[in-house]
Amino acid sequence: MTPRGGAQESRLHSRSVAATRAASERPDVWTWVMLGPYLGSLVLFFLMPFLVAVAISFTQWAIIGQPRFIGIANYIRAIHDPSMLQALWNTFYYVVLQASTLIVLGLGLALLLNAAIPGRVLARTLVVMPYVISVAVMGILWRWIFEPNFGILNHYLAQVGIPRIWWLTDTAQAMPSIVIANWWWSAGFNTVVYLAGLQGIAPELYEAARTDGATGWALFRHITLPSLRPVTFYVIVIDTITSFQMFGESFVMTQGGPLGATTTLTYRLYSAAFKELELGYAAALSVVFLAAIVALTITEFRMIQSAAD
Repeated sequence: MTPRGGAQESRLHSRSVAATRAASERPDVWTWVMLGPYLGSLVLFFLMPFLVAVAISFTQWAIIGQPRFIGIANYIRAIHDPSMLQALWNTFYYVVLQASTLIVLGLGLALLLNAAIPGRVLARTLVVMPYVISVAVMGILWRWIFEPNFGILNHYLAQVGIPRIWWLTDTAQAMPSIVIANWWWSAGFNTVVYLAGLQGIAPELYEAARTDGATGWALFRHITLPSLRPVTFYVIVIDTITSFQMFGESFVMTQGGPLGATTTLTYRLYSAAFKELELGYAAALSVVFLAAIVALTITEFRMIQSAAD
């Protein structure tokens, strides 16, 4: 081959490599086609409403008529509003109580249903089945169960000598009662997620540990829990966000009572917007609500990351 021909071939190869690199760096049209509907719905139903809510939060608006700009007055009011502060406390109380117990319950059920026990398939179905019903059906069902005079729960407790409990009408019992109802309704989700995580752990890890003399608790502590760390992080974040958004249970079962004991941020937001007709104040509460979720999620992420390190 002549030097001239070799140089020409080298130039052609360089151009081919450059064209291939440019094609790989160029956005794939089909990628944007597939992402388009999701990105469009994200902008249309999440980003735009959020920006509109931020704008409305600086106004005084009773839904009808023209909004009037009042600056940060709604945020100042939220800081000094006793009902909002009570709703914030109720929300954090519910999140801690609900998320922590649901994680433990979901993991326990997953460990039980992952074992080779008779009727395992039926048991898995029964655990997951309540999760498919709506929150309205769940709330009405458990409101009947918790009814203090003729509810089935107090009836059977009376059979063993336990006096009547005012589940949804006692300020100290109302929120834990909603948490108990949510155990039955929501535990199936955590159970399924943890089951998937358990079945993804390599059996060879357990076999090697048993060869070294490890027993049940040691296997769980040194193999199961570390292997489930990513699953646990996902469950914690999802449970925290969904617990923060609790509205239907309180709306159906207690209407925010008794004496505001089950009024969460979402229920207070609903009351401000549709009962008191203060849309500007409700928008400010929604911004505070989002900030609380983001702050708590970041805190959880850092705590889990520190524990992992």
